Amino acid sequence: MRTREELNEFIAGQRQSNCFDGLPLQGKRVLDFSTVVAAPYAACMLGDAGADIIKIENPKVPDALRGWSTLKELGIEPYHSVVGRNKFPVTINMKADEGKEIFTELIKQSDVLIENMRVGAMDRLGFSTERILEINPGIIIGKVSGYGMTGPKNQQPGFGTLAEAYSGFSYLNGDPEKGPLSPPHALADLTTGIHLAYAISLAMMQQERGVKGGQVIDISLYEALFGYFGGEFVGYKLTGENPEPIGNELRSAAPRSVYKTKDDRYIALSCSAQKPWENLAKCMGQPELIEDERFKTNVDRIGNRYILNDIIQEWHSTKTEADVLEICSKEGITAGPILTMADIDEDEHYAERGSFHYCEDPATGIELKLPNIPFRLLGEKSTKIRFPGLPQASANEVVYGELLGYSANKVEQLREAGAI
Repeated sequence: MRTREELNEFIAGQRQSNCFDGLPLQGKRVLDFSTVVAAPYAACMLGDAGADIIKIENPKVPDALRGWSTLKELGIEPYHSVVGRNKFPVTINMKADEGKEIFTELIKQSDVLIENMRVGAMDRLGFSTERILEINPGIIIGKVSGYGMTGPKNQQPGFGTLAEAYSGFSYLNGDPEKGPLSPPHALADLTTGIHLAYAISLAMMQQERGVKGGQVIDISLYEALFGYFGGEFVGYKLTGENPEPIGNELRSAAPRSVYKTKDDRYIALSCSAQKPWENLAKCMGQPELIEDERFKTNVDRIGNRYILNDIIQEWHSTKTEADVLEICSKEGITAGPILTMADIDEDEHYAERGSFHYCEDPATGIELKLPNIPFRLLGEKSTKIRFPGLPQASANEVVYGELLGYSANKVEQLREAGAI
Protein backbone atom coordinates (compact mmCIF):
# COMPACT_ATOMS: atom_id res chain seq x y z
CA MET A 1 0.00 0.00 0.00
CA ARG A 2 1.15 3.54 -0.74
CA THR A 3 1.71 5.91 2.17
CA ARG A 4 -0.66 8.82 2.82
CA GLU A 5 2.07 11.22 1.74
CA GLU A 6 2.55 9.38 -1.56
CA LEU A 7 -1.21 9.37 -2.17
CA ASN A 8 -1.44 13.09 -1.37
CA GLU A 9 1.33 13.76 -3.88
CA PHE A 10 -0.54 11.78 -6.54
CA ILE A 11 -3.83 13.58 -5.85
CA ALA A 12 -2.17 17.00 -5.85
CA GLY A 13 -0.66 16.19 -9.23
CA GLN A 14 -3.99 15.05 -10.63
CA ARG A 15 -5.65 18.29 -9.55
CA GLN A 16 -3.30 20.41 -11.63
CA SER A 17 -5.18 22.04 -14.51
CA ASN A 18 -3.00 20.45 -17.18
CA CYS A 19 -4.10 17.00 -15.96
CA PHE A 20 -7.64 17.76 -17.14
CA ASP A 21 -6.05 17.86 -20.58
CA GLY A 22 -8.35 20.34 -22.33
CA LEU A 23 -11.41 18.11 -21.87
CA PRO A 24 -14.84 19.66 -22.60
CA LEU A 25 -15.92 20.09 -18.95
CA GLN A 26 -12.57 21.37 -17.73
CA GLY A 27 -13.19 24.11 -15.15
CA LYS A 28 -16.54 22.71 -14.00
CA ARG A 29 -16.78 21.39 -10.44
CA VAL A 30 -19.24 18.73 -9.26
CA LEU A 31 -20.03 17.76 -5.67
CA ASP A 32 -20.93 14.07 -5.64
CA PHE A 33 -22.93 13.85 -2.42
CA SER A 34 -24.43 10.47 -3.28
CA THR A 35 -23.93 6.76 -2.75
CA VAL A 36 -23.99 3.39 -4.54
CA VAL A 37 -24.50 3.56 -8.33
CA ALA A 38 -27.09 5.78 -10.05
CA ALA A 39 -26.08 9.29 -8.97
CA PRO A 40 -22.37 8.44 -8.57
CA TYR A 41 -22.34 7.04 -12.11
CA ALA A 42 -23.59 10.38 -13.45
CA ALA A 43 -20.77 12.09 -11.58
CA CYS A 44 -18.13 9.71 -12.93
CA MET A 45 -19.32 10.35 -16.49
CA LEU A 46 -18.96 14.10 -15.95
CA GLY A 47 -15.50 13.41 -14.53
CA ASP A 48 -14.61 11.47 -17.65
CA ALA A 49 -15.33 14.67 -19.59
CA GLY A 50 -12.97 16.71 -17.41
CA ALA A 51 -15.15 18.02 -14.57
CA ASP A 52 -13.51 18.27 -11.13
CA ILE A 53 -15.44 15.72 -9.05
CA ILE A 54 -15.38 16.07 -5.26
CA LYS A 55 -16.75 12.84 -3.78
CA ILE A 56 -18.29 13.50 -0.34
CA GLU A 57 -18.76 10.64 2.13
CA ASN A 58 -19.81 10.25 5.75
CA PRO A 59 -16.59 9.63 7.74
CA LYS A 60 -18.28 6.87 9.76
CA VAL A 61 -20.39 5.32 6.98
CA PRO A 62 -18.50 5.00 3.66
CA ASP A 63 -20.31 4.63 0.37
CA ALA A 64 -21.87 1.14 0.35
CA LEU A 65 -20.43 0.57 -3.13
CA ARG A 66 -17.00 0.21 -1.53
CA GLY A 67 -18.24 -3.02 0.05
CA TRP A 68 -19.49 -4.65 -3.16
CA SER A 69 -17.25 -7.69 -3.82
CA THR A 70 -14.30 -5.98 -2.12
CA LEU A 71 -11.00 -7.86 -2.53
CA LYS A 72 -9.66 -7.23 0.97
CA GLU A 73 -6.49 -9.22 0.42
CA LEU A 74 -5.56 -6.90 -2.46
CA GLY A 75 -7.00 -3.70 -1.04
CA ILE A 76 -9.12 -3.22 -4.17
CA GLU A 77 -12.81 -2.20 -4.33
CA PRO A 78 -13.74 -3.40 -7.86
CA TYR A 79 -17.07 -1.60 -8.28
CA HIS A 80 -15.80 1.59 -6.71
CA SER A 81 -12.68 1.41 -8.89
CA VAL A 82 -15.00 1.90 -11.85
CA VAL A 83 -17.79 4.17 -10.57
CA GLY A 84 -15.41 6.15 -8.33
CA ARG A 85 -12.97 6.92 -11.12
CA ASN A 86 -11.71 10.47 -11.65
CA LYS A 87 -13.10 11.53 -8.24
CA PHE A 88 -11.39 13.11 -5.24
CA PRO A 89 -12.87 11.58 -2.05
CA VAL A 90 -13.35 13.77 1.02
CA THR A 91 -15.33 13.19 4.20
CA ILE A 92 -17.80 15.51 5.95
CA ASN A 93 -19.85 14.96 9.09
CA MET A 94 -23.04 16.79 8.08
CA LYS A 95 -24.31 16.78 11.68
CA ALA A 96 -21.35 18.79 12.93
CA ASP A 97 -21.38 22.59 12.66
CA GLU A 98 -17.88 22.55 11.16
CA GLY A 99 -19.04 19.99 8.62
CA LYS A 100 -21.96 22.19 7.56
CA GLU A 101 -19.55 25.10 7.14
CA ILE A 102 -17.28 23.03 4.92
CA PHE A 103 -20.23 21.87 2.83
CA THR A 104 -21.44 25.47 2.47
CA GLU A 105 -18.04 26.63 1.25
CA LEU A 106 -17.84 23.78 -1.27
CA ILE A 107 -21.31 24.66 -2.60
CA LYS A 108 -20.13 28.24 -3.19
CA GLN A 109 -17.23 27.00 -5.31
CA SER A 110 -19.12 24.39 -7.36
CA ASP A 111 -21.28 24.20 -10.46
CA VAL A 112 -23.21 21.01 -9.70
CA LEU A 113 -24.45 19.15 -6.63
CA ILE A 114 -25.62 15.57 -7.08
CA GLU A 115 -27.47 13.87 -4.22
CA ASN A 116 -29.68 10.83 -3.73
CA MET A 117 -30.89 11.11 -0.15
CA ARG A 118 -34.49 10.32 0.82
CA VAL A 119 -36.93 13.10 -0.08
CA GLY A 120 -36.74 15.71 2.67
CA ALA A 121 -33.41 14.52 4.12
CA MET A 122 -31.43 17.46 2.73
CA ASP A 123 -33.97 19.85 4.26
CA ARG A 124 -33.50 18.26 7.67
CA LEU A 125 -29.75 18.78 7.38
CA GLY A 126 -30.37 22.47 6.79
CA PHE A 127 -29.72 22.37 3.05
CA SER A 128 -33.08 22.66 1.34
CA THR A 129 -33.15 23.40 -2.37
CA GLU A 130 -33.97 27.02 -1.61
CA ARG A 131 -31.05 27.29 0.82
CA ILE A 132 -28.58 25.76 -1.64
CA LEU A 133 -29.67 28.12 -4.42
CA GLU A 134 -29.39 31.01 -1.99
CA ILE A 135 -25.78 30.03 -1.26
CA ASN A 136 -25.03 29.62 -4.98
CA PRO A 137 -27.65 30.95 -7.45
CA GLY A 138 -25.84 29.24 -10.33
CA ILE A 139 -25.64 25.70 -8.98
CA ILE A 140 -27.32 22.77 -10.73
CA ILE A 141 -28.85 20.31 -8.25
CA GLY A 142 -29.35 16.76 -9.50
CA LYS A 143 -31.76 14.83 -7.27
CA VAL A 144 -31.97 11.07 -7.76
CA SER A 145 -34.66 8.98 -6.08
CA GLY A 146 -36.55 5.77 -6.64
CA TYR A 147 -39.88 7.36 -7.50
CA GLY A 148 -39.16 11.08 -7.97
CA MET A 149 -39.70 14.14 -5.80
CA THR A 150 -43.47 14.14 -6.37
CA GLY A 151 -46.30 11.59 -6.43
CA PRO A 152 -47.74 9.25 -3.79
CA LYS A 153 -44.61 7.06 -3.70
CA ASN A 154 -42.09 9.89 -3.33
CA GLN A 155 -41.35 9.03 0.31
CA GLN A 156 -40.63 5.38 -0.38
CA PRO A 157 -36.99 4.25 -0.45
CA GLY A 158 -35.70 3.62 -3.94
CA PHE A 159 -33.49 0.74 -5.02
CA GLY A 160 -32.55 -0.34 -8.52
CA THR A 161 -34.09 -3.79 -8.12
CA LEU A 162 -37.43 -2.26 -7.15
CA ALA A 163 -37.22 0.26 -9.99
CA GLU A 164 -36.56 -2.52 -12.51
CA ALA A 165 -39.67 -4.26 -11.24
CA TYR A 166 -41.79 -1.09 -11.17
CA SER A 167 -40.73 0.02 -14.67
CA GLY A 168 -42.03 -3.15 -16.33
CA PHE A 169 -38.54 -4.37 -17.13
CA SER A 170 -38.40 -7.40 -14.82
CA TYR A 171 -41.76 -8.67 -16.05
CA LEU A 172 -41.02 -8.35 -19.76
CA ASN A 173 -37.45 -9.57 -19.30
CA GLY A 174 -38.72 -12.82 -17.83
CA ASP A 175 -39.31 -16.29 -19.15
CA PRO A 176 -42.87 -17.37 -20.07
CA GLU A 177 -42.57 -20.39 -17.77
CA LYS A 178 -40.14 -19.27 -15.07
CA GLY A 179 -41.56 -15.80 -14.46
CA PRO A 180 -39.99 -12.32 -14.08
CA LEU A 181 -36.23 -11.94 -14.23
CA SER A 182 -34.16 -9.07 -12.81
CA PRO A 183 -30.90 -8.12 -14.57
CA PRO A 184 -27.54 -9.35 -13.18
CA HIS A 185 -26.26 -5.81 -12.70
CA ALA A 186 -27.51 -2.37 -11.60
CA LEU A 187 -29.37 -1.64 -14.84
CA ALA A 188 -31.84 0.93 -13.49
CA ASP A 189 -29.05 2.76 -11.67
CA LEU A 190 -26.69 2.89 -14.64
CA THR A 191 -29.48 3.95 -16.99
CA THR A 192 -30.53 6.71 -14.60
CA GLY A 193 -26.92 7.85 -14.24
CA ILE A 194 -26.57 8.26 -17.99
CA HIS A 195 -29.80 10.27 -18.22
CA LEU A 196 -28.77 12.48 -15.29
CA ALA A 197 -25.36 13.21 -16.81
CA TYR A 198 -27.15 14.19 -20.04
CA ALA A 199 -29.57 16.49 -18.18
CA ILE A 200 -26.74 18.14 -16.23
CA SER A 201 -24.78 18.70 -19.44
CA LEU A 202 -27.80 20.49 -20.94
CA ALA A 203 -28.26 22.62 -17.82
CA MET A 204 -24.57 23.59 -17.87
CA MET A 205 -25.09 25.36 -21.19
CA GLN A 206 -27.07 28.12 -19.41
CA GLN A 207 -25.18 28.10 -16.12
CA GLU A 208 -22.55 30.36 -14.57
CA ARG A 209 -21.15 29.45 -11.17
CA GLY A 210 -22.50 31.63 -8.39
CA VAL A 211 -24.30 33.93 -10.82
CA LYS A 212 -27.06 32.37 -12.90
CA GLY A 213 -28.54 29.17 -14.27
CA GLY A 214 -29.45 27.53 -10.98
CA GLN A 215 -31.51 24.45 -11.79
CA VAL A 216 -33.07 21.45 -10.08
CA ILE A 217 -33.13 18.13 -11.94
CA ASP A 218 -35.61 15.60 -10.55
CA ILE A 219 -34.92 12.10 -11.90
CA SER A 220 -36.32 8.77 -10.77
CA LEU A 221 -34.88 5.30 -11.19
CA TYR A 222 -38.01 3.78 -12.70
CA GLU A 223 -38.76 6.41 -15.38
CA ALA A 224 -35.40 6.05 -17.11
CA LEU A 225 -36.13 2.36 -17.72
CA PHE A 226 -39.85 2.78 -18.41
CA GLY A 227 -38.95 5.01 -21.36
CA TYR A 228 -37.26 2.05 -23.03
CA PHE A 229 -40.63 0.32 -23.26
CA GLY A 230 -42.44 3.11 -25.09
CA GLY A 231 -43.40 0.91 -28.05
CA GLU A 232 -44.80 -1.82 -25.81
CA PHE A 233 -46.82 0.67 -23.77
CA VAL A 234 -48.25 2.50 -26.79
CA GLY A 235 -49.14 -0.84 -28.38
CA TYR A 236 -50.93 -1.93 -25.21
CA LYS A 237 -52.94 1.31 -25.03
CA LEU A 238 -54.03 0.98 -28.65
CA THR A 239 -54.92 -2.72 -28.58
CA GLY A 240 -55.61 -3.57 -24.96
CA GLU A 241 -53.27 -6.54 -25.28
CA ASN A 242 -50.84 -6.68 -22.36
CA PRO A 243 -47.34 -7.63 -23.62
CA GLU A 244 -46.20 -10.88 -22.07
CA PRO A 245 -42.61 -12.09 -21.46
CA ILE A 246 -41.13 -14.09 -24.31
CA GLY A 247 -37.65 -14.89 -23.03
CA ASN A 248 -34.90 -14.37 -25.60
CA GLU A 249 -37.36 -13.51 -28.34
CA LEU A 250 -38.00 -10.12 -29.95
CA ARG A 251 -41.69 -9.25 -29.98
CA SER A 252 -41.50 -7.55 -33.36
CA ALA A 253 -39.43 -10.06 -35.35
CA ALA A 254 -38.61 -13.75 -35.76
CA PRO A 255 -36.41 -15.66 -35.69
CA ARG A 256 -34.52 -13.99 -32.88
CA SER A 257 -33.21 -16.08 -30.02
CA VAL A 258 -30.23 -17.85 -28.48
CA TYR A 259 -29.14 -21.25 -29.77
CA LYS A 260 -26.75 -23.85 -28.37
CA THR A 261 -24.03 -25.31 -30.60
CA LYS A 262 -22.48 -28.78 -30.70
CA ASP A 263 -19.53 -27.64 -28.58
CA ASP A 264 -21.79 -26.25 -25.83
CA ARG A 265 -21.40 -22.62 -26.82
CA TYR A 266 -24.24 -20.18 -27.46
CA ILE A 267 -25.05 -18.07 -30.49
CA ALA A 268 -27.28 -14.98 -30.57
CA LEU A 269 -29.08 -14.87 -33.91
CA SER A 270 -31.55 -12.38 -35.34
CA CYS A 271 -33.22 -12.32 -38.73
CA SER A 272 -35.39 -9.22 -38.43
CA ALA A 273 -35.34 -8.68 -42.21
CA GLN A 274 -36.54 -11.06 -44.93
CA LYS A 275 -33.25 -11.60 -46.77
CA PRO A 276 -31.24 -12.84 -43.77
CA TRP A 277 -34.05 -15.26 -42.95
CA GLU A 278 -34.05 -16.63 -46.48
CA ASN A 279 -30.26 -16.99 -46.37
CA LEU A 280 -30.54 -18.87 -43.07
CA ALA A 281 -33.11 -21.28 -44.49
CA LYS A 282 -30.79 -22.02 -47.42
CA CYS A 283 -27.75 -22.46 -45.13
CA MET A 284 -29.68 -24.95 -43.04
CA GLY A 285 -30.36 -26.96 -46.21
CA GLN A 286 -34.09 -26.28 -45.97
CA PRO A 287 -34.91 -23.69 -48.69
CA GLU A 288 -38.49 -24.97 -48.71
CA LEU A 289 -39.06 -23.12 -45.42
CA ILE A 290 -38.97 -19.84 -47.35
CA GLU A 291 -42.30 -20.64 -49.02
CA ASP A 292 -43.75 -22.46 -46.01
CA GLU A 293 -46.97 -20.65 -45.04
CA ARG A 294 -45.92 -20.76 -41.39
CA PHE A 295 -42.72 -18.81 -42.06
CA LYS A 296 -43.31 -16.89 -45.28
CA THR A 297 -43.43 -13.39 -43.75
CA ASN A 298 -42.19 -11.87 -40.53
CA VAL A 299 -45.76 -11.85 -39.18
CA ASP A 300 -46.09 -15.56 -40.02
CA ARG A 301 -42.80 -16.33 -38.30
CA ILE A 302 -43.79 -14.41 -35.17
CA GLY A 303 -46.93 -16.54 -34.91
CA ASN A 304 -44.93 -19.74 -35.25
CA ARG A 305 -41.71 -18.68 -33.56
CA TYR A 306 -41.41 -21.68 -31.23
CA ILE A 307 -41.77 -24.20 -34.05
CA LEU A 308 -39.18 -22.26 -36.04
CA ASN A 309 -36.83 -22.08 -33.06
CA ASP A 310 -36.84 -25.87 -32.75
CA ILE A 311 -35.81 -26.17 -36.40
CA ILE A 312 -33.00 -23.62 -36.01
CA GLN A 313 -31.81 -25.19 -32.76
CA GLU A 314 -31.60 -28.61 -34.39
CA TRP A 315 -29.32 -27.14 -37.07
CA HIS A 316 -27.11 -25.44 -34.46
CA SER A 317 -26.78 -28.73 -32.61
CA THR A 318 -24.89 -30.18 -35.60
CA LYS A 319 -22.38 -27.31 -35.81
CA THR A 320 -19.64 -25.86 -33.62
CA GLU A 321 -19.65 -22.21 -32.67
CA ALA A 322 -16.88 -21.55 -35.19
CA ASP A 323 -18.87 -23.32 -37.93
CA VAL A 324 -22.01 -21.28 -37.30
CA LEU A 325 -20.19 -17.96 -37.12
CA GLU A 326 -18.26 -18.66 -40.33
CA ILE A 327 -21.39 -19.67 -42.24
CA CYS A 328 -23.44 -16.73 -40.98
CA SER A 329 -20.69 -14.23 -41.70
CA LYS A 330 -20.26 -15.55 -45.24
CA GLU A 331 -23.99 -15.54 -46.00
CA GLY A 332 -24.94 -12.21 -44.41
CA ILE A 333 -26.87 -13.66 -41.48
CA THR A 334 -26.89 -11.59 -38.29
CA ALA A 335 -25.34 -13.81 -35.64
CA GLY A 336 -22.67 -13.50 -32.99
CA PRO A 337 -21.10 -15.30 -30.02
CA ILE A 338 -22.32 -14.91 -26.45
CA LEU A 339 -19.25 -13.96 -24.44
CA THR A 340 -18.31 -14.50 -20.82
CA MET A 341 -16.05 -12.09 -18.92
CA ALA A 342 -13.17 -14.52 -19.57
CA ASP A 343 -13.95 -14.45 -23.31
CA ILE A 344 -14.03 -10.65 -23.32
CA ASP A 345 -10.68 -10.46 -21.55
CA GLU A 346 -9.05 -12.39 -24.42
CA ASP A 347 -11.08 -10.95 -27.32
CA GLU A 348 -8.90 -9.41 -30.03
CA HIS A 349 -11.55 -6.93 -31.20
CA TYR A 350 -12.01 -5.53 -27.68
CA ALA A 351 -8.24 -5.15 -27.44
CA GLU A 352 -7.59 -3.55 -30.82
CA ARG A 353 -10.64 -1.28 -30.59
CA GLY A 354 -9.40 0.10 -27.27
CA SER A 355 -12.37 -1.14 -25.27
CA PHE A 356 -10.11 -1.62 -22.24
CA HIS A 357 -8.35 1.01 -20.17
CA TYR A 358 -5.24 0.10 -18.23
CA CYS A 359 -4.28 2.13 -15.18
CA GLU A 360 -2.47 1.70 -11.91
CA ASP A 361 -4.44 1.78 -8.68
CA PRO A 362 -2.80 4.73 -6.88
CA ALA A 363 -3.35 3.27 -3.42
CA THR A 364 -1.92 -0.23 -4.01
CA GLY A 365 0.20 0.00 -7.15
CA ILE A 366 -1.79 -2.85 -8.74
CA GLU A 367 -2.48 -2.50 -12.47
CA LEU A 368 -6.19 -2.52 -13.26
CA LYS A 369 -7.91 -3.32 -16.52
CA LEU A 370 -11.20 -1.37 -16.74
CA PRO A 371 -13.92 -1.02 -19.36
CA ASN A 372 -13.05 2.07 -21.38
CA ILE A 373 -15.38 5.00 -22.00
CA PRO A 374 -17.74 3.69 -24.72
CA PHE A 375 -17.52 6.57 -27.20
CA ARG A 376 -14.96 8.76 -28.90
CA LEU A 377 -15.17 12.13 -30.62
CA LEU A 378 -12.86 11.81 -33.58
CA GLY A 379 -10.22 14.51 -33.70
CA GLU A 380 -11.33 15.98 -30.38
CA LYS A 381 -10.47 15.42 -26.74
CA SER A 382 -13.77 14.25 -25.31
CA THR A 383 -13.30 11.93 -22.33
CA LYS A 384 -10.51 10.33 -20.35
CA ILE A 385 -10.15 7.94 -17.42
CA ARG A 386 -7.33 9.50 -15.42
CA PHE A 387 -7.37 7.19 -12.38
CA PRO A 388 -9.63 4.60 -10.70
CA GLY A 389 -11.64 5.09 -7.50
CA LEU A 390 -9.52 6.26 -4.56
CA PRO A 391 -9.73 5.30 -0.86
CA GLN A 392 -12.22 7.04 1.40
CA ALA A 393 -11.07 10.47 2.68
CA SER A 394 -7.83 10.23 0.68
CA ALA A 395 -8.29 13.73 -0.82
CA ASN A 396 -9.16 15.55 2.43
CA GLU A 397 -5.83 17.32 2.86
CA VAL A 398 -5.35 18.26 -0.78
CA VAL A 399 -8.92 19.38 -1.56
CA TYR A 400 -9.52 21.27 1.68
CA GLY A 401 -6.09 22.83 1.42
CA GLU A 402 -6.53 23.88 -2.19
CA LEU A 403 -10.18 25.00 -2.18
CA LEU A 404 -10.69 26.19 1.39
CA GLY A 405 -7.16 27.19 2.37
CA TYR A 406 -6.96 24.76 5.30
CA SER A 407 -3.55 23.79 6.59
CA ALA A 408 -2.66 20.14 7.11
CA ASN A 409 -2.81 20.85 10.83
CA LYS A 410 -6.36 22.19 10.61
CA VAL A 411 -7.47 19.19 8.55
CA GLU A 412 -6.08 16.92 11.24
CA GLN A 413 -7.90 18.92 13.95
CA LEU A 414 -11.18 18.60 12.03
CA ARG A 415 -10.57 14.88 11.70
CA GLU A 416 -9.94 14.49 15.43
CA ALA A 417 -13.07 16.53 16.20
CA GLY A 418 -15.16 14.21 14.04
CA ALA A 419 -16.10 16.96 11.56
CA ILE A 420 -14.54 15.13 8.62
